[in-house]
Amino acid sequence: MEIPVSAWASELFHDEETARDVRDRIGQALIDMQANARSSQQDADVSSTQVHGVARYRGAFERVSEQLGDLPGAQLVKPNGFQFDLVRIGNGLLYPFCFSKKDSNVRTARIQNVWSVIRELFAFAPPSEQADLFGGYAFDPSAVELRPRLAALPEGTRLVLVPFACNAAGLLKPYWGVAALADESGTLEWVIDPEPLPLPLPEASTPKLTIPQQLTGHPGFDEGEQPIVALTPRPDAERKLDIPPVSEVAPIEPLTNENNEN
Repeated sequence: MEIPVSAWASELFHDEETARDVRDRIGQALIDMQANARSSQQDADVSSTQVHGVARYRGAFERVSEQLGDLPGAQLVKPNGFQFDLVRIGNGLLYPFCFSKKDSNVRTARIQNVWSVIRELFAFAPPSEQADLFGGYAFDPSAVELRPRLAALPEGTRLVLVPFACNAAGLLKPYWGVAALADESGTLEWVIDPEPLPLPLPEASTPKLTIPQQLTGHPGFDEGEQPIVALTPRPDAERKLDIPPVSEVAPIEPLTNENNEN
């Protein structure tokens, strides 16, 4: 049964069909990310899972841009000083990140490192409504100065977070939604509740039957050479005694009881 697309996604990506396509492609991108990360970890053949973590981090951005980059209206945006492309479709600017290595509640997700680019990305998120202990707001998106490529984005662009739980054993829980950055420690205030991203089911594998290459010009079964049957000549002694030839060995009669042996 197909999971319906939420109204906020249809509005943000301009129509329901595009929103569904974006959602499904993100799911496929995360599956590809995890498959590549696990393959890298296995090839490295080391006890540390650091290889998986590096491949997962890079793959989250690269696979998403790879899956969504050819959609009509998709725009790849690489913020100055950031090494990966982000994808903007409709009014949605997608930012994938791993929030946990175990099965955790996504509402407790945090941004691990609130550095300059992250602060600027959250300028495209709603402002936080939670005041800090001193009555003010710890993060004000309107006060952030944007680098040129982010400043050039159209008005109305909205940051869409794609948090997922993942470890070297598997992809656990992917979501998407809209959140404000509540403070400088990375606390998120969800404005649109994070929704589970449906993942595409694995395609049923169909065995591929291969037919051996046929040799041309090879004679048919009834056109080959007749086999040569080896004949065993009769001993001369049998001929002289006029013993009739025997083609089969006479069967041995089984003993009815052990006493017949004597």
